[in-house]
Amino acid sequence: MACLLLGACAGSPSRRAEPYRFDTVSNSCRQNPANCAALAGGETASPTLAAAATTGYVVVRALEDPARGLIEAILVECADLARSEVLLRHRQDFAAPSPTREECNQQVRDATGRRVRRATQLGLEMHQEAFKCVKARLGRLRPGGFSLEPHYRYDSKSGRTTHIPEDDVAALRESGNAGELWGTLAPDVVIHAGSPFQIQAVYDFKFPCSHLDGMPEWDSYSVGHPNQEFDQGQLYEAALRVPPLRVAPRIGVEQ
Repeated sequence: MACLLLGACAGSPSRRAEPYRFDTVSNSCRQNPANCAALAGGETASPTLAAAATTGYVVVRALEDPARGLIEAILVECADLARSEVLLRHRQDFAAPSPTREECNQQVRDATGRRVRRATQLGLEMHQEAFKCVKARLGRLRPGGFSLEPHYRYDSKSGRTTHIPEDDVAALRESGNAGELWGTLAPDVVIHAGSPFQIQAVYDFKFPCSHLDGMPEWDSYSVGHPNQEFDQGQLYEAALRVPPLRVAPRIGVEQ
Protein backbone atom coordinates (compact mmCIF):
# COMPACT_ATOMS: atom_id res chain seq x y z
CA MET A 1 0.00 0.00 0.00
CA ALA A 2 2.83 2.41 0.90
CA CYS A 3 4.53 1.95 -2.47
CA LEU A 4 1.29 2.48 -4.34
CA LEU A 5 0.17 5.59 -2.52
CA LEU A 6 3.45 7.46 -2.09
CA GLY A 7 3.50 8.73 -5.65
CA ALA A 8 -0.12 9.81 -5.49
CA CYS A 9 0.30 11.88 -2.33
CA ALA A 10 3.68 13.48 -2.93
CA GLY A 11 3.80 16.99 -4.32
CA SER A 12 0.06 17.64 -4.35
CA PRO A 13 -0.99 21.23 -3.58
CA SER A 14 -4.27 20.17 -1.98
CA ARG A 15 -4.55 21.02 1.69
CA ARG A 16 -6.12 17.60 2.19
CA ALA A 17 -3.03 15.74 1.03
CA GLU A 18 -0.73 16.21 4.07
CA PRO A 19 1.63 13.26 4.67
CA TYR A 20 -0.04 12.38 7.98
CA ARG A 21 -3.07 11.15 6.07
CA PHE A 22 -1.01 8.41 4.48
CA ASP A 23 0.12 7.09 7.86
CA THR A 24 -3.38 7.34 9.28
CA VAL A 25 -4.91 5.21 6.53
CA SER A 26 -2.16 2.62 6.62
CA ASN A 27 -2.27 2.22 10.37
CA SER A 28 -6.05 2.11 10.42
CA CYS A 29 -6.03 -0.63 7.82
CA ARG A 30 -3.47 -2.70 9.71
CA GLN A 31 -5.27 -2.32 13.02
CA ASN A 32 -8.72 -3.09 11.65
CA PRO A 33 -8.93 -5.12 8.41
CA ALA A 34 -12.49 -3.90 7.87
CA ASN A 35 -11.03 -0.46 7.13
CA CYS A 36 -9.02 -1.92 4.24
CA ALA A 37 -12.17 -3.11 2.51
CA ALA A 38 -13.86 0.24 3.07
CA LEU A 39 -10.91 2.14 1.61
CA ALA A 40 -10.89 -0.05 -1.48
CA GLY A 41 -14.64 0.28 -1.98
CA GLY A 42 -15.10 -3.42 -1.32
CA GLU A 43 -17.84 -3.41 1.27
CA THR A 44 -20.02 -6.47 1.34
CA ALA A 45 -23.21 -5.88 -0.62
CA SER A 46 -26.00 -4.70 1.69
CA PRO A 47 -29.77 -5.17 1.33
CA THR A 48 -29.96 -1.46 0.50
CA LEU A 49 -27.47 -1.82 -2.34
CA ALA A 50 -29.22 -4.92 -3.64
CA ALA A 51 -32.51 -3.04 -3.69
CA ALA A 52 -30.89 -0.12 -5.50
CA ALA A 53 -29.54 -2.44 -8.20
CA THR A 54 -32.97 -4.01 -8.65
CA THR A 55 -34.95 -0.77 -8.86
CA GLY A 56 -32.30 1.29 -10.65
CA TYR A 57 -32.38 4.04 -8.00
CA VAL A 58 -29.18 5.47 -6.56
CA VAL A 59 -28.57 5.58 -2.82
CA VAL A 60 -25.96 7.51 -0.84
CA ARG A 61 -23.40 6.30 1.65
CA ALA A 62 -20.99 8.86 3.11
CA LEU A 63 -17.30 8.77 2.24
CA GLU A 64 -15.28 9.47 5.36
CA ASP A 65 -11.77 10.74 5.98
CA PRO A 66 -9.02 9.64 5.67
CA ALA A 67 -10.05 7.81 2.48
CA ARG A 68 -11.41 11.09 1.09
CA GLY A 69 -8.08 12.86 1.57
CA LEU A 70 -6.15 10.20 -0.33
CA ILE A 71 -8.64 10.15 -3.18
CA GLU A 72 -8.61 13.93 -3.50
CA ALA A 73 -4.81 14.02 -3.49
CA ILE A 74 -4.84 11.71 -6.52
CA LEU A 75 -7.46 13.80 -8.32
CA VAL A 76 -5.50 17.01 -7.80
CA GLU A 77 -2.25 15.49 -9.01
CA CYS A 78 -3.99 14.04 -12.07
CA ALA A 79 -5.45 17.47 -12.88
CA ASP A 80 -1.99 19.06 -12.63
CA LEU A 81 -0.39 16.39 -14.80
CA ALA A 82 -3.16 16.62 -17.40
CA ARG A 83 -2.80 20.37 -17.81
CA SER A 84 0.98 20.20 -18.05
CA GLU A 85 0.90 17.34 -20.56
CA VAL A 86 -1.61 18.98 -22.90
CA LEU A 87 -0.01 22.44 -22.81
CA LEU A 88 3.36 20.88 -23.60
CA ARG A 89 1.77 18.97 -26.49
CA HIS A 90 0.47 22.26 -27.96
CA ARG A 91 3.44 24.44 -27.00
CA GLN A 92 4.07 25.51 -30.60
CA ASP A 93 0.54 26.95 -30.79
CA PHE A 94 1.09 29.61 -28.13
CA ALA A 95 3.29 32.68 -27.88
CA ALA A 96 3.93 31.89 -24.20
CA PRO A 97 3.89 28.66 -22.15
CA SER A 98 0.15 29.16 -21.51
CA PRO A 99 -2.43 30.39 -24.03
CA THR A 100 -3.78 33.93 -23.89
CA ARG A 101 -7.50 34.71 -23.87
CA GLU A 102 -7.28 35.52 -27.58
CA GLU A 103 -5.56 32.21 -28.34
CA CYS A 104 -8.20 30.35 -26.34
CA ASN A 105 -10.92 31.88 -28.52
CA GLN A 106 -9.29 30.88 -31.82
CA GLN A 107 -11.11 28.37 -34.01
CA VAL A 108 -9.22 25.09 -34.50
CA ARG A 109 -10.05 21.55 -35.60
CA ASP A 110 -10.32 18.83 -32.99
CA ALA A 111 -9.33 15.17 -33.38
CA THR A 112 -12.55 14.45 -35.32
CA GLY A 113 -12.11 17.38 -37.71
CA ARG A 114 -14.81 19.57 -36.16
CA ARG A 115 -14.18 23.29 -35.83
CA VAL A 116 -14.17 24.25 -32.15
CA ARG A 117 -12.70 26.94 -29.94
CA ARG A 118 -9.18 26.15 -28.80
CA ALA A 119 -10.43 26.30 -25.20
CA THR A 120 -12.81 23.44 -25.99
CA GLN A 121 -10.10 21.41 -27.68
CA LEU A 122 -7.68 21.82 -24.78
CA GLY A 123 -10.37 21.12 -22.19
CA LEU A 124 -11.38 17.85 -23.85
CA GLU A 125 -7.76 16.71 -24.14
CA MET A 126 -7.04 17.61 -20.51
CA HIS A 127 -10.07 15.63 -19.38
CA GLN A 128 -8.90 12.57 -21.30
CA GLU A 129 -5.40 12.80 -19.80
CA ALA A 130 -6.88 13.23 -16.32
CA PHE A 131 -9.12 10.19 -16.82
CA LYS A 132 -6.15 8.03 -17.81
CA CYS A 133 -4.27 9.14 -14.71
CA VAL A 134 -7.25 8.58 -12.39
CA LYS A 135 -8.00 5.17 -13.87
CA ALA A 136 -4.44 4.03 -13.22
CA ARG A 137 -3.98 5.51 -9.76
CA LEU A 138 -7.42 5.04 -8.26
CA GLY A 139 -7.46 1.62 -9.87
CA ARG A 140 -4.62 0.63 -7.55
CA LEU A 141 -5.94 2.43 -4.49
CA ARG A 142 -9.62 1.63 -4.84
CA PRO A 143 -10.31 -1.13 -7.39
CA GLY A 144 -14.00 -1.40 -8.15
CA GLY A 145 -14.79 1.62 -5.99
CA PHE A 146 -15.11 4.40 -8.57
CA SER A 147 -16.51 5.16 -12.03
CA LEU A 148 -15.42 7.64 -14.69
CA GLU A 149 -18.26 9.50 -16.40
CA PRO A 150 -21.08 7.20 -15.27
CA HIS A 151 -24.40 8.22 -16.79
CA TYR A 152 -27.50 9.00 -14.77
CA ARG A 153 -30.96 10.14 -15.77
CA TYR A 154 -32.73 12.57 -13.45
CA ASP A 155 -36.42 13.41 -13.41
CA SER A 156 -36.71 16.72 -11.57
CA LYS A 157 -40.49 16.39 -11.26
CA SER A 158 -40.45 13.05 -9.46
CA GLY A 159 -36.99 13.41 -7.92
CA ARG A 160 -36.08 10.01 -9.33
CA THR A 161 -32.51 9.31 -10.46
CA THR A 162 -31.52 6.15 -12.33
CA HIS A 163 -28.15 4.87 -13.43
CA ILE A 164 -27.65 3.92 -17.09
CA PRO A 165 -25.32 0.90 -17.35
CA GLU A 166 -22.05 1.48 -19.18
CA ASP A 167 -22.87 -1.22 -21.75
CA ASP A 168 -26.13 0.55 -22.62
CA VAL A 169 -24.33 3.87 -23.07
CA ALA A 170 -21.76 2.23 -25.36
CA ALA A 171 -24.47 0.47 -27.38
CA LEU A 172 -26.34 3.73 -27.96
CA ARG A 173 -23.19 5.43 -29.19
CA GLU A 174 -22.13 2.57 -31.44
CA SER A 175 -25.59 2.35 -33.00
CA GLY A 176 -25.69 6.06 -33.79
CA ASN A 177 -28.37 6.74 -31.17
CA ALA A 178 -26.28 8.80 -28.77
CA GLY A 179 -28.96 11.47 -28.97
CA GLU A 180 -30.97 9.37 -26.52
CA LEU A 181 -28.41 10.37 -23.88
CA TRP A 182 -29.46 14.02 -24.25
CA GLY A 183 -30.16 15.47 -20.83
CA THR A 184 -28.39 12.73 -18.88
CA LEU A 185 -25.71 13.50 -16.29
CA ALA A 186 -22.14 12.26 -16.53
CA PRO A 187 -20.00 13.61 -13.66
CA ASP A 188 -16.30 13.06 -14.22
CA VAL A 189 -15.56 10.91 -11.17
CA VAL A 190 -18.03 9.13 -8.90
CA ILE A 191 -16.65 7.38 -5.82
CA HIS A 192 -18.90 4.53 -4.76
CA ALA A 193 -19.10 1.42 -2.58
CA GLY A 194 -18.70 -1.08 -5.41
CA SER A 195 -21.56 0.06 -7.68
CA PRO A 196 -22.54 3.36 -9.35
CA PHE A 197 -25.86 2.91 -7.54
CA GLN A 198 -24.22 3.49 -4.14
CA ILE A 199 -22.67 6.95 -4.39
CA GLN A 200 -20.18 8.25 -1.84
CA ALA A 201 -18.66 11.34 -3.49
CA VAL A 202 -18.85 13.22 -6.81
CA TYR A 203 -16.05 15.21 -8.47
CA ASP A 204 -15.81 17.22 -11.68
CA PHE A 205 -12.59 18.42 -13.31
CA LYS A 206 -12.43 22.05 -14.40
CA PHE A 207 -9.69 23.15 -16.79
CA PRO A 208 -9.63 26.92 -17.41
CA CYS A 209 -7.85 27.80 -20.63
CA SER A 210 -6.21 31.18 -20.15
CA HIS A 211 -5.91 31.78 -16.41
CA LEU A 212 -5.90 29.97 -13.09
CA ASP A 213 -6.63 32.72 -10.59
CA GLY A 214 -9.63 31.12 -8.93
CA MET A 215 -11.90 28.08 -8.91
CA PRO A 216 -13.93 28.02 -12.16
CA GLU A 217 -17.69 28.32 -11.92
CA TRP A 218 -20.09 25.47 -12.60
CA ASP A 219 -21.33 25.39 -16.19
CA SER A 220 -24.84 26.66 -16.91
CA TYR A 221 -27.26 24.86 -19.20
CA SER A 222 -28.56 26.62 -22.28
CA VAL A 223 -32.19 27.54 -22.87
CA GLY A 224 -34.04 24.51 -24.18
CA HIS A 225 -31.91 22.01 -22.29
CA PRO A 226 -33.99 19.60 -20.16
CA ASN A 227 -32.19 20.86 -17.04
CA GLN A 228 -32.00 24.55 -17.89
CA GLU A 229 -33.32 25.61 -14.48
CA PHE A 230 -30.13 24.31 -12.83
CA ASP A 231 -26.45 24.95 -13.17
CA GLN A 232 -24.24 21.87 -13.35
CA GLY A 233 -23.39 21.77 -9.66
CA GLN A 234 -27.00 22.26 -8.57
CA LEU A 235 -28.14 19.47 -10.85
CA TYR A 236 -25.50 17.03 -9.63
CA GLU A 237 -26.47 17.68 -6.03
CA ALA A 238 -30.20 17.39 -6.70
CA ALA A 239 -29.83 14.18 -8.70
CA LEU A 240 -27.02 12.41 -6.87
CA ARG A 241 -27.80 13.67 -3.36
CA VAL A 242 -24.23 14.56 -2.40
CA PRO A 243 -22.52 17.98 -2.74
CA PRO A 244 -20.31 17.72 -5.84
CA LEU A 245 -16.80 19.14 -5.69
CA ARG A 246 -14.76 20.81 -8.42
CA VAL A 247 -11.12 19.91 -9.03
CA ALA A 248 -8.86 22.39 -10.84
CA PRO A 249 -5.13 22.23 -11.66
CA ARG A 250 -2.85 24.41 -9.52
CA ILE A 251 -5.85 25.18 -7.28
CA GLY A 252 -6.89 21.83 -5.87
CA VAL A 253 -10.26 20.60 -4.64
CA GLU A 254 -13.08 23.00 -3.89
CA GLN A 255 -13.11 23.69 -0.15
